[in-house]
Amino acid sequence: MKRQAIGGGVLLVAAVTLLSGCGGGIYAATPVMTIPPTTGSDPRVGSTYLDPAGRGEPLELSGETADGTPLSTRDSRGQVTVINAWASWCPPCIDELPLLSRAYDATRDDAVAFLGVNSLDDPIAAAGLLATTPYRSIDDREGTLLASIPGIPPSGLPSTVILDRDGRIAATIIGPIGPGQLEPLIDRVLAES
Repeated sequence: MKRQAIGGGVLLVAAVTLLSGCGGGIYAATPVMTIPPTTGSDPRVGSTYLDPAGRGEPLELSGETADGTPLSTRDSRGQVTVINAWASWCPPCIDELPLLSRAYDATRDDAVAFLGVNSLDDPIAAAGLLATTPYRSIDDREGTLLASIPGIPPSGLPSTVILDRDGRIAATIIGPIGPGQLEPLIDRVLAES
């Protein structure tokens, strides 16, 4: 009987993990507009836009790319910046790469920067995916950068954060992005004066 209870608990944990992408955790923020989840029914998964008056301090992320080149969110200050946290072992992260690449291409001329955070991953395993993205990623093997992003679950992969021109978190997407989900959020942040 105990075996069944343990097996059921494992299935429940696996189901919750699948509903929220590759990771889990609780997202807490004061959203102005919450867009319904694109996958599953977990309320933590989905998009949130934050009113400019309620945004915190600028997000400072810095590190090195897999080849040792320094990279920081400060490099894109003055631009809207899209940060995508991903890992090569995370199927939803891989599935959303074409959508991120399309958004990158669509906003290239609009003062929008893209930055990846390759989190909780081995750089050698990630090398193939790194070669397919049009933007660079910070190597975050230990997950410390991912854990430092306010409102993002410490193991919340994939997750996407949009910073305003001042470097403050303007929008988040917890879980994989869906078709047509990212560009409207980018456009909304771009339209802010």
